[in-house]
Amino acid sequence: MRLETLAHLIRWVMLLPVAGLLLGAFYFAWNAFTEALKALSHPLEEALPALVGAVDLALLAAVFLLFSLGLFELFIRPLALPMGNILAVESLSDLKAKLGQVIVMILVVKFFEKALDFKPQSALDFLLFAGGVALLAGALWLAKAKE
Repeated sequence: MRLETLAHLIRWVMLLPVAGLLLGAFYFAWNAFTEALKALSHPLEEALPALVGAVDLALLAAVFLLFSLGLFELFIRPLALPMGNILAVESLSDLKAKLGQVIVMILVVKFFEKALDFKPQSALDFLLFAGGVALLAGALWLAKAKE
């Protein structure tokens, strides 16, 4: 058996993490759905933190979905989706960039989650927290600009 043939067969091992990550995506999506449903039964003041948490879970589901389908496209075969492939991944750096964008969105949601409970002692406390998120977003922008 030639090395190329063996490498072609071994790539199917990647179905294991793809399946696990897809299960994780369904898990987080289901929890986001149930969290949103529970939030709708409360008044707005109580529902808002729960809905922000549901958005956080939905973004985690998106990370797992992007990563699993990206690995599938990189190692198994390209996906042919009828609506056009918005999830197209051509390289590991392309997958990293897509995941990085979603992770920045998770950080933004986490910022709003913390901001709901945050009791700043001064305006500087709040400004420093927002500055940290801005620095992370700037770092991602710089990393994408280098590609």
